[in-house]
Amino acid sequence: MYLYNIVVGIIFLSQIGVGVFGNSLFLCCYGFTLFSSHRSRPMEPLLVQLMLSNSMVLLSQGCQLVLFHLKKGYILGNAGCKMVFYLQRIGRGHSICTTCLLSAFQAITISPSHSSLAKFKVRLLKFIRPSCLFCWIFNMIIEINVPIYITESRSVNSSHGGRMDLLYCYRERALKELALLPSFRDILFIGCMVFTSGYKVFLLYRHHQRVHHIHNTCLSPRTLPEIKATQTILLLVGIFVIAYCISCGFTLYKVYMIHSGTWVVDVIPFIALCFPTISPFLFIHIYTQTSKACCAPWQRPYL
Repeated sequence: MYLYNIVVGIIFLSQIGVGVFGNSLFLCCYGFTLFSSHRSRPMEPLLVQLMLSNSMVLLSQGCQLVLFHLKKGYILGNAGCKMVFYLQRIGRGHSICTTCLLSAFQAITISPSHSSLAKFKVRLLKFIRPSCLFCWIFNMIIEINVPIYITESRSVNSSHGGRMDLLYCYRERALKELALLPSFRDILFIGCMVFTSGYKVFLLYRHHQRVHHIHNTCLSPRTLPEIKATQTILLLVGIFVIAYCISCGFTLYKVYMIHSGTWVVDVIPFIALCFPTISPFLFIHIYTQTSKACCAPWQRPYL
């Protein structure tokens, strides 16, 4: 069991290190691009917010898991458990909201000029920053119930009787009305992600059909970044939804199976931390403006 804790602790430490490095690298690249060109893409404020929420989730949840497995002890007090888990839930909720906004705004951006969404293109820039602020306030309010049902871990045998073991904290049985609010938020925003992603797939399919008869499939420089950005966000949403569904499946298994094993408690946060670890590298790789700002700052951005 001691070897198991060391291996799991190293896995979480590696995951956190890679994730924090990726999110920090994107923020540094964004800052350098903004400083050198004095302008940014419309969606980049949302990406910055996503990287900040990713870092919050990685540090608030991952660090406690590393310390728990490598030191094998409960280092947080009751107030510490409440604060850390509250920050973790805010970061997670903000990540869901920001990913949904990215998907929705990108669907509006690539919508045809004759569609009903075209009239929102002009006003899109005005709504990005207020939307980011709204997401923070909304999640701080909706997760205000976290200090009520999160308590300090006292015994490894206390995970029954309405309590769920979170390794470094315990989750008490909460009121159904309070517990349903975050779940309703998740279902609402994930449903919006799926709907907007389906709309973007439809638009990309129509675009592919229009250029299919052209032998030279190379798109114009003005069109290519929009297609790449849409494909990136589609991949991002796909990873998020898959990781969320798998994590929910293991959580339900943990809740309803008494003898589920300790490995389930480790698998749930590992899957949940996959999205904030992978997502920054998708944008660093595909968003050529950010990549050029890091690798070849002497080159002039194409946007």
